[in-house]
Amino acid sequence: MLRFIRSPVVWIGLVVSAGALFLTFRGLHWAEVREALADANYALLALAVVLMPVAFYLRALRWAVLFYPRRGMSTSNLLGAISVGYALNNLLPLRIGELGRAYLIGKAENVNTSHALSTIVVERTLDTLTVVALLMITLPFIDAPAWAKGPAILVGLAFLGLAVLLAVISASRERAMTLVRRVIRFLPERFRERTEQAADAAIEGFTVLRRPMTMVQAAAWSAAAWLVSVAIMCVVLRAFDLDVPLTAGIFVLAATSLGMVVPSSPGYFGVFHAIAISSLVNVFDADRDLATSYALVQHAILYLTPIVVGAVYLWYRRDTWEQVRLWVGGEVPVEETAGTGSS
Repeated sequence: MLRFIRSPVVWIGLVVSAGALFLTFRGLHWAEVREALADANYALLALAVVLMPVAFYLRALRWAVLFYPRRGMSTSNLLGAISVGYALNNLLPLRIGELGRAYLIGKAENVNTSHALSTIVVERTLDTLTVVALLMITLPFIDAPAWAKGPAILVGLAFLGLAVLLAVISASRERAMTLVRRVIRFLPERFRERTEQAADAAIEGFTVLRRPMTMVQAAAWSAAAWLVSVAIMCVVLRAFDLDVPLTAGIFVLAATSLGMVVPSSPGYFGVFHAIAISSLVNVFDADRDLATSYALVQHAILYLTPIVVGAVYLWYRRDTWEQVRLWVGGEVPVEETAGTGSS
């Protein structure tokens, strides 16, 4: 854990979050915020909480597709690993949850951890492209600021380029592995062998990008998962009786999701609130106090739900909990993590 705390990136994120919280919450009428929280429609908030595991389930179905050509993976294990990964991202810095869920699914399903990590890279690429597509569909119907258009298009093009690059690497697997061997030839033999195996497994995970029908299926699950996420945003907006159109939920979701590239604390404290409130106030002329109440509750749902679902899964899979605890504590060697499972 100390190695995480010592990282300069962690401290930069904490400073950014602290600054965002200060700038966002200064000058608020906290009495009005408390009143809005008290008057919220808690039945709708409960519905939003129920929809969260539905979104996780759809993402689990997509993740199963990305393990092509392997079939028959346990959806409950995929769902559990995703929830634990999101929970670790909310609790620990440096997006360690991505590594955590790759490690966990490797233990639960006998999958090579490097292969699992490569599917997560493909998954994140799909996520970004889906969010940018949703934003592009929404922009003609709202008076969006200039900062929402150009950067979103650039991010989308960057991730589209990444997908093409990964597909090319997969298609030129032998050439890629030759390059890897050249790069790692100075490593000690035992590390060189494990690194080569991990690289080969990772490249195998990118094979799915060259399967058009498989990628269409994954894209469909991705769209379904993000539409449920849009529904969650809209339900919480309605819970606070914010007088904004349906497009507000899509825009806030896209803005906060793309805003995750900004360094911040685990759980995106401050940064999420600043982006959500600014989007509602500046783009949709929402009341700032109501927007703040919305952002506080929306973030709490996004933050706490994966922690609860992940904890339930780890309780159910108590045999893997101790392994995850040791891994998070740094007591599992890196080379063991890289070599978990089989491709």
